[in-house]
Amino acid sequence: MVFGKDLVQNVYLLAEIVDHIEIVLFHTPDLHNIPRTYEIQHLKRIKEEKNITYSVHLPASLEIASSDKNIRKMSIQFARDIIKRMNELRPLHHIIHIPFTTPTLTPQPDVYFTSNDEKQFYAWTPFALDSLKALKDAAGQGTKILVENINYSPSFLNPLLHEGLCELCLDLGHLLLGRENVTDALNNYLDKTEEIHLHGVIGYEEHLSLSVLPGERVAKWVRFLRQSAYRGIVNLEVFTPGDLEESMGILTETIYFVSQKS
Repeated sequence: MVFGKDLVQNVYLLAEIVDHIEIVLFHTPDLHNIPRTYEIQHLKRIKEEKNITYSVHLPASLEIASSDKNIRKMSIQFARDIIKRMNELRPLHHIIHIPFTTPTLTPQPDVYFTSNDEKQFYAWTPFALDSLKALKDAAGQGTKILVENINYSPSFLNPLLHEGLCELCLDLGHLLLGRENVTDALNNYLDKTEEIHLHGVIGYEEHLSLSVLPGERVAKWVRFLRQSAYRGIVNLEVFTPGDLEESMGILTETIYFVSQKS
């Protein structure tokens, strides 16, 4: 949501600037933007007229691997309902968070789990696997389920990726929040990654302009993706017009600079 709170207007304006749009859905007591039928028809028309593609980011409030059976059941059913509704847009991906701590819309300081913590959440994995089976069935053919690394190392997702129930949405900003080595993560997971989220991070503030990051760091990632012949989506996950314009300028200049040095 870059241009205000109106989902359709936001997509309409973004379609003049980019060729792929992540439709970020929310469902909290204060924020709800699950599109109605007529809104989906508008989004479908924009897609056809502007020749763009979509990803659908399911609400971060979902807890499809909760240890509470009722929460897990409600989250799965709600996710299935949204997926089936949004399938009319034929998105490339449905992106989902699978939290094992209380979901939040903003990162919590010092709440990041590394590979050393995996044994603490052993029960999370079978819940996540069972839930993904139900969601993959709802998505059907042609649309992939992507699980995004959130406040934990991508290594937590290895069993899910191994079973072929999902692929990865690799959020580089979340890696920075966890003080992970981004290049190592790209090297280890790029073959499973269908979409990359790119945004600036300062301390525990995320989804900022790329201008807050050292230019050479961004260039290093771009160089890696170019040398690896990555063909997935790179999504500038920022939420203001200024941050989007600035980030697009930086990314365009970086790509040109890297290509000239190749």
